[in-house]
Amino acid sequence: MSKSKTRVFIYGSCVSRDTFEHLDPEKFELVAYVARQSALSAYTRPVELMAPPTLESQFQQRMLSGDFASSLRPQIASAAAGTDLVLVDLVDERLGAYLLPDGSVITRSLELIQSGSEQYLPQGAQYLAFGTQQHFEYWQTAISYIGERVRHYMPQANVVLLDIPWAEWSETGEKTPESFGVSARDANPVFQSYAQFAAQTLARQVISLDPSEVVSSATHPWGDAPFHYAENVYLNIVQQLTGAEGRVIWGTGATRTMTADLPVQQDAGGTAPAADPSAAVPERATVQQRVPDAAQDTQGAQGAAAPLRRLEGGPNFLIAGTQQGGTQWLQHQLSRHPQVDVAKDAAPFFSRPTRLAKDEEIQKFLQPFADGGKPLRGHRSPGYFWVADPRSEFSPPRKHDTAAAIRDMLDPGAPVLLSLRSPVERAISAYWRHFSNAQIELGAGIFQSPARLGIVDLGFYRRHYEDWARTLGPERLRVLVFDDLVDRPREYLQDALGALRADDAPEFWESLKPKVKVGNVDWLPQFRKQSPITAQEIAALYALYADDIRFMEELLGRKLPRWHNVGRLVKQYTAEGK
Repeated sequence: MSKSKTRVFIYGSCVSRDTFEHLDPEKFELVAYVARQSALSAYTRPVELMAPPTLESQFQQRMLSGDFASSLRPQIASAAAGTDLVLVDLVDERLGAYLLPDGSVITRSLELIQSGSEQYLPQGAQYLAFGTQQHFEYWQTAISYIGERVRHYMPQANVVLLDIPWAEWSETGEKTPESFGVSARDANPVFQSYAQFAAQTLARQVISLDPSEVVSSATHPWGDAPFHYAENVYLNIVQQLTGAEGRVIWGTGATRTMTADLPVQQDAGGTAPAADPSAAVPERATVQQRVPDAAQDTQGAQGAAAPLRRLEGGPNFLIAGTQQGGTQWLQHQLSRHPQVDVAKDAAPFFSRPTRLAKDEEIQKFLQPFADGGKPLRGHRSPGYFWVADPRSEFSPPRKHDTAAAIRDMLDPGAPVLLSLRSPVERAISAYWRHFSNAQIELGAGIFQSPARLGIVDLGFYRRHYEDWARTLGPERLRVLVFDDLVDRPREYLQDALGALRADDAPEFWESLKPKVKVGNVDWLPQFRKQSPITAQEIAALYALYADDIRFMEELLGRKLPRWHNVGRLVKQYTAEGK
């Protein structure tokens, strides 16, 4: 492709596609086109629980398969060097999405509906209706991630969000038809919230039109719909985008030149097709949208997840704990005991569905335990102790049930050690760790951190513990307190070994010289000078976790004074405290 042309990457549907058609082909060329793919689908893992349906249209097949493969992410990386302009619109979000039991997502597109695949969704699939609080919270995390990925791979590209309202009227003065039961009057206020957030987290430039400036056209090549505009609307967008006039391609005397990678079939509009009469359609884009019956009717679902099998010769206890909670220290110390060995590899296994049912992944996980030299064999991963809550603004679309996988695959009596730190201090420590890894931008505080990192959500200990206790049984869970590791490391270790029922080993205790270093890691001071963390944020975290702290004190039957010491945290972790 010629370097003299502006190279365009489209992520969207009707609005971006038709805007591109009105650009001068001598100055602009298409490098990639990703459509029919919600940000939720692009953000989450590829779909493995079912295969995409087979469609007659090659374009539709390519887009639907791309949705199942979450193709936006690799396409951003592969097209990065050859992209100057990214055009984005949000039209493909309007029908919502399906969250599958393994955490993957399928966009509810026209193609999916027409194929009849909704009735074959895996059991437990959940419909996330556009405009609901649940959808919006999940979507915020997803679009933020996409923005991060674009900025990382395409720092040179101009990202433009086309925030164009649906047209309520056609150019002939008639009301525009509804799209799947949703009118322009109902859709526009809902889209506004999504567009505002996308403008903040994704786009470098936003092109907006007033509702009075948009009308639809019954002569639009793809049919009459509130997002199929009259040609002068696209010419207006091009003028704002380039500062130059766009080309007329379907008006009087114009010769339409189709772009090779753009579709030629009619786009979605009007009412739901009759191909699947059982598929329920959301009546309007509001928080009252209902879950389609098709999502509940999963008898005979194709591609259901294989049942998990009990592991033979694997670990017989776990260190789940929490990040920045002392689990690595515990792993090192326990492995010095003559009866205990904890695998050095702390890569997650039970929280990764792609690993649980594949023989090669299972064998890779079991390999460190193959020699069987010690009777107590442990596995550590501090990211396990995390249960999502769709009602929480801090929780990502993370649906895999890690505790259930542990229940189904490990010995039913295998104990689980949970080493927990003050949720406020844990959040601060995690924030700086992610910041140092360039996963958080300078100037973004703890509460603006991406939900996918779990900086705030991992500290809701009550939610996580109650879920694990229901799944595994409270008798299998032993809570260890990070404060004890700092103040009384020998007692902390005795508590852990007692939960494992390890024999007394005098030689272990005689040689033990536990060193516990707590405080600022070497890289923290230079970042803290630029710290966006304030005393107010720490106080807000403490208030947020108040119920979790009370719960843990009741569970342990003891007070946790360090967890209440907000003043110490302000002094230690903020610029104000110095």
